[in-house]
Amino acid sequence: MPSAPRDELEQMAGHLNEMISKLWQWHAGDFCPVDTWSPSINFYRFDRRIEVCVDLAGVNPRDIDVHIQPGALSIRGSRPAPEPKREEGEPMRIETMEIDHGRFCRVIQLPEHVDLSKVESLYRSGMLWIRLPFRDPG
Repeated sequence: MPSAPRDELEQMAGHLNEMISKLWQWHAGDFCPVDTWSPSINFYRFDRRIEVCVDLAGVNPRDIDVHIQPGALSIRGSRPAPEPKREEGEPMRIETMEIDHGRFCRVIQLPEHVDLSKVESLYRSGMLWIRLPFRDPG
């Protein structure tokens, strides 16, 4: 069996070390389970803050878990499948189903200088708004 050139082995070792380093840097909540869907976001950066808007139409605000830690914002929860009202025993065939439902998770990387003590959130019209002010320099 021919051996791989030394440069390729060193490159693979470098990639492996980089992956292991990233795994060690992860904290609880920094990743999402495979069986979840990811809600869409808009991310706005201002001089003194970040604002994140998360599309969570149809989600009960009590079913949303927002966790913030230095460097990461995670949003988790669950959305029921939307279903039309039917008469008892009325047959129904689903033709198209594009709206995600079930458990969701989204992790957003943040700069380290977010002031965690001043974060605010508001759920309005199916959108979760999260305001993340920066710490005052000094």
